[in-house]
Formats: sequence, C-alpha cells, structure tokens
Amino acid sequence: MPVTLDTLLARRELQLRLVWADEAARERPWAWVHSSDLADPTPFLSPGDALLTTGTQWSSDDDIAPWVERLAAAGVPGVGFGTEVIRDGTPDALVTACAAHGLALLEVPYRTPFIAVARAVADLDAEERYARVRWTLETQRAIAVAALRPAGLGAVVAELARRIGAPAAIVREAAGARTGDEGPDLLGDEPPRTVLDEALALLRAGRRAARTVDDWSLQTVGAATALTGVLAIGPGSLHDDAERAVITSVVALAGLAGVTDRDALTASAAETAARLAALRSAVQAALVASEPSPAVVAEPPAPGDPAALVQPLLEHDAETGDELVSTLGTWLRCDAVAEAAALRLGIHRHTVRARLRRAAELLDRDLDAFPARAEVWAALQAAGRV
Repeated sequence: MPVTLDTLLARRELQLRLVWADEAARERPWAWVHSSDLADPTPFLSPGDALLTTGTQWSSDDDIAPWVERLAAAGVPGVGFGTEVIRDGTPDALVTACAAHGLALLEVPYRTPFIAVARAVADLDAEERYARVRWTLETQRAIAVAALRPAGLGAVVAELARRIGAPAAIVREAAGARTGDEGPDLLGDEPPRTVLDEALALLRAGRRAARTVDDWSLQTVGAATALTGVLAIGPGSLHDDAERAVITSVVALAGLAGVTDRDALTASAAETAARLAALRSAVQAALVASEPSPAVVAEPPAPGDPAALVQPLLEHDAETGDELVSTLGTWLRCDAVAEAAALRLGIHRHTVRARLRRAAELLDRDLDAFPARAEVWAALQAAGRV
C-alpha cells in the first residue's frame, strides 16, 4: 500500500498529532514530504508532495487561506505545522482552511525535526517498493509452477486471480463462435457479456491490442499473426508496476500455452511444446523431492533433458573454477537481487553481476527476462544444483 496519513501517524517515535482529516484525506497517498516557509512553494511541489512549515511566511492569519488554496490546487495531500518555533499550537485559520480544501493537517512538535518526518516517508515508500518487488518475484514464480501443471493455462489464470485479488480469465474463440452456434472458450472467471463481446472482437481483428471495457482490462495473447486468446482482468487490482510485470509474464506464458494447446502449425511450435513438456517433468520432480540432490552430474545429460541447458555452465566451472552455477542458483533463490546474493555468498555485488553476465552468455539467455529465469531455475532443479 502507498504511504498515507495513517501509516505516517503509526510511526510513534515522531509524536505527530492529527489536527484534521476526513476519510478522503486519510486515503490520499503521500509521495514525498518537503519543508518550506515560502509564500508560494507550489512551483517546487509535485502532486502528492506534502508540505511542512513553521508559518514564518504569514504576516497575518489572513495570508493562510490563500496559501492553503494554492497548495490544494497543486495536489498537496497534507500539511504539517511545526509548533513552538514561531507560535505555540496550530492556528485556527490553518485548521479552517485545510478542512475547507480537504488537506490533512498534522501538528509537528518542536522536538521532532522536519527531516525526521521526511525520512520516515522515504523509508515507508522504500519498504513498500521492496515489498512489491518481492511480491512480483514470488507471484511470477508461483505462476511459472502453475504453468507446468497438467491443466497449465487454467492453473495460471486461477493463480493470477488469487494473487491480484481480482477476477481473471482467458477468452478464446471456440469453433462455431463466428456463426453464433457456440459461445467463447473461457478459462477462469466469467466476465460480463460486454467484455466477452469486446474480447472476441479483438481476436477477430487479428492484431495485438489492449482495451478497457466496464473496468475490465483486456490484452491479446499470442503473436500478431496468430492470436490465441485475450487475457481479461477484472476490477479490484492495483494496476501498479508490480502487477503489470506479473501480467506481462502471464501473457508470455499464455501465448506459449496457446501455441502448444492448439498443436500449432509450425516446427517452432513443436519445439516449444517439447521444451515445455521437458520442463514440466523436471519441475514436478523437483517439487516432490524433499531435498535437492548435491550430486555432481557424472556425464552430460541427453539433449532432451532439461538439465542439458546448464551443461555449459558445469563444464565452464570445471575448467575455470568460476562458480557460475552456485552464483546463479543463489541469485535465483534470492529473488534475482544481486546484493542479497552477494551477501549470502560473501563476495562483492559486482562479482555477482559479472558472473551472471558470463552465465547469460554461455546459456544464450536474457536473465533479466522472467521466462528465461524460470527456464534456468527448472534446469538447475533438474540438475540437482539448487
């Protein structure tokens, strides 16, 4: 959740006192906090920036109402008044003006420096961002595992809906749908009729597109030349960067599943199906194992074995002692955070990144992409290296 008035008030060490706020003011997010005693600080503020002041800019209380009006127009969510610097207590005119314009009003005691309030907001924002990054990685991992189940695409949609707390569905055009003999092929929650109609229209248009209909977000799945469905996300989700990253992963996985489900029509589709089947077997075996096997691969795996993917790393480590496999495995267990992996391995983060770059070159994979990380993770599991 974003930083709000209530999350800031919960920091008891600041000893802030709430003077005025209605429900709407409590829910408005605080992006940052500035301090200023300028008569007009709005040129230096962005929407979502709260403001702390001691009131030295007001020659009389008559200056307060227009000052607050300017802040409200700039999108300021709240004001903190520092007491015992110029005057004791919060001016009544400030309380009246903030209430009139819907700005939350806090009283900041003399013993609490403004920088402490600003730092608290920055810390809360950083904690929220980190939590969302972890949520993204954990959700992508859960969705990757769901994709390897026998009913992979349906499991992916169900896992997505559970994780984002909103209805989700894959809409595909069933045989006979164009003539009205049969309804759409649907996986997941059933959207409203207007949403289904728009999803089918997107499929029939035959090009990649995204729409919003009745608070449902629609995004086509598959290649532009061969759409396989439409991902529909219902109301209730956050629609932030973390969620968008997860949805991008689902679109990629659903596109692959659509190709394999329909037996697709080209050699590349057959290769994709074989690769997914091999990965499915490997991950299922890894999930039921109580402990990963520490055994070193005695001989090169067969070409169809998922463990073959990481064979170049094993051979490289045997020749150079670079420990690319252990570094890569630790990095994946640390949710792809280089700093955390470096701490666990006892090496510098730059060393971790250098090894990851070398591993990516040997694997011919872009490890910044989630599908590649999922594939490598499964291969390491199959090889008993994580």
